[in-house]
Amino acid sequence: MAEVDELTKKTGMQAADVAATQMRADEAAAKAAGTLKEKLGLIEVLLNDKTYGAELKRIFDLWKSGQTVKAAEEFTKTKFGQLDTDAQERYILSLEKAEVYKEKLKSWKISIKKELAGLDIVIDDAKLEDYYLRGIDAETIIDEAISGISAKGKGKVLGGAPGNALDTLRSTARANGFNLDKDFGNQVDDWLQRIARGEDVDKFNRLIRSQAKLGLPEKVGTLLDEGLDLANIYAPYRNTMSKLLEVTPDSISLDDPILRSAYGQDKEMSIYDFQRAVRKDPRWQYTDNAREEVSTAALGILRDFGFQG
Repeated sequence: MAEVDELTKKTGMQAADVAATQMRADEAAAKAAGTLKEKLGLIEVLLNDKTYGAELKRIFDLWKSGQTVKAAEEFTKTKFGQLDTDAQERYILSLEKAEVYKEKLKSWKISIKKELAGLDIVIDDAKLEDYYLRGIDAETIIDEAISGISAKGKGKVLGGAPGNALDTLRSTARANGFNLDKDFGNQVDDWLQRIARGEDVDKFNRLIRSQAKLGLPEKVGTLLDEGLDLANIYAPYRNTMSKLLEVTPDSISLDDPILRSAYGQDKEMSIYDFQRAVRKDPRWQYTDNAREEVSTAALGILRDFGFQG
């Protein structure tokens, strides 16, 4: 008798478990069907739509025939079902309430265009609307646009924040004896994109200066670390050299051996000593001041010997 009671008890427990499992499955199916019913109630207007109509018609027919679970499963596999909720609602709104949709789209485009303008990035309205309908957020759009920023853009001068950054980087490179496009060409686009995403341009100016200090005396390296450029550091010597050689300061390369000799490993050269070094350079002998100096010296010698009054 006890064995019969035990068997009945176990059988009853198993039946209860089965019933509970079935109940949960029914509830899940009902929930899925309810969600689908809500969506299909909203998107009947889509059934004749060129983009999504054909596959949704098949789902709608399943739902009407009572195959709600299958319809719910198949719906998630459709292109429309794979859009997020915002994108689905926007698309439906574009078909059901065109004027309301246009106002929302206009407001969204104004907002995102304002952000893009600061980066000198232009995206045409058709592409922006496609982004909007697909539910792609502004951050993703801007990030994708930034990824296309390049200093090598053909036929277009880079503007906005990236353009200003490019001008700054070129100026820093030039002030340290580099050509940005030639010497840092494989890095510049990455720098500009990182700057567009919020990194400070000074970070990349420092990278240029750190490259400039390689092989130079410690004092010059320290000054570069402090934010000075080689053009600033060598300015007094460059100006002196330009006067003696009768050329413009900019025509004297920052790599010029005479100019670089102004700073030694232990100390910097006095202007007087630097002038003497420049006068020993072959370029100096062809200048007017060299000829004048030689002439003056010759006259002095003649006077010493009594040949000039």
